[in-house]
Amino acid sequence: MKFENSVVIDQPVKRVFDFVTDISNNPDWQTDILVLEVTSEGRFEIGSTYRCVNRFLGQRIETEVVITDYVPDRICAFRIYSGQVTGESSYYFEAKDGATKFTTKADLDFKFFRFGALLLRRKILRQMKHDMLKLKKILENDHCLSIALESCSAVR
Repeated sequence: MKFENSVVIDQPVKRVFDFVTDISNNPDWQTDILVLEVTSEGRFEIGSTYRCVNRFLGQRIETEVVITDYVPDRICAFRIYSGQVTGESSYYFEAKDGATKFTTKADLDFKFFRFGALLLRRKILRQMKHDMLKLKKILENDHCLSIALESCSAVR
């Protein structure tokens, strides 16, 4: 199953890229993450691996992931190679008038859910949209907070 969704975030590309590719932030904006742990040593780059446990449709889904493409401020792609869900997914970052167009694309195989593909597709698309809007809200509100704090400190 193929999925794609985009959102424009009123933040510079570097800010969005750094937040999204720091996987310790994923539970803040991605639905149903129970466990997320880096399983490789060193910098987060091509070849880095991590393990993720999600709750989806009442089931515990464990996956292992490897980063397959990593270009700072442009793309982070990964392959889910082990678990109940496998496939490819990518995050794309594009500058748009001082903001960032963030796009996520995925081509996934759901081994645990062979029937009801239409229901599954709707659920995932809704969840992707929700997660993207949550990411937008987090990053834009954080930006507003930092501006407010700077304004407060400038007044003092």
